[in-house]
Amino acid sequence: MELNEVDFFSDLLDRNKAAQHIKQCSDEWDKIRCGRFTASEMYLLISSGKREMTAEELKARPKSGEGSGAKLITDHSKFSEQGYTYIYRKAAETLTGRIQESSYAFPLVYGKELEAEAVEYFEKKTGLECTEVGFQPFGDHAGGSPDRLVGEKEGLEVKCPYTSEKQIEYHMLNDVFDLKRCFPQIYWQVMSNLLFTQKERWHLITYDPRFEVEKLKMTHMIIEPNSKDFDLICLKIEKAVEEKLKLIKQLST
Repeated sequence: MELNEVDFFSDLLDRNKAAQHIKQCSDEWDKIRCGRFTASEMYLLISSGKREMTAEELKARPKSGEGSGAKLITDHSKFSEQGYTYIYRKAAETLTGRIQESSYAFPLVYGKELEAEAVEYFEKKTGLECTEVGFQPFGDHAGGSPDRLVGEKEGLEVKCPYTSEKQIEYHMLNDVFDLKRCFPQIYWQVMSNLLFTQKERWHLITYDPRFEVEKLKMTHMIIEPNSKDFDLICLKIEKAVEEKLKLIKQLST
């Protein structure tokens, strides 16, 4: 028996490692994701809620100008309205055993159908070799599904915009800070997958073969781990799991 075969069968004995061998978009993939907070929707949890300022915080407000009349302050331990809606959805999945199906959207289908071509283009341009991977669990309540792994230490996220003007928007990004500000959904998806897989860096590409100018067909950005953002993701998952389990207990008694 080959060494990689030994590793494969050893992984199957570990439920979380076994999930990494499950083909994405399969029934088994849906089952392992059911009730879990995923990388692709982490931005819903990252969006924080607010709380009332303490007496000390009120006293520390500017005397005039911006912030002088503020009475609420961002609280990362709380969630926005969309964050709570996401938690309710995951509670519902846990209680029903059924993952909520994504509503059919042609842009999503378009992107998925073009993904393999985009990966091939990326490999040709960079000389890097990519491999498919299944679900990457993070504890019992979270995880992510990277588009590809690159070698032993890197990952790849692929975006294939439905409209070419979106590709132009991607070309206008200067760095990771622009990505985080303009496309937080993508940023937090990549950062979550970096955390979940413990890889050293992540390649983000956007691909649009409709451009005649070769250099416009693909954007390529490299994203490295950010310890502060890792801490925030862990905090949000911890709080979200607490809310989900509390809700499930409340509804089940």
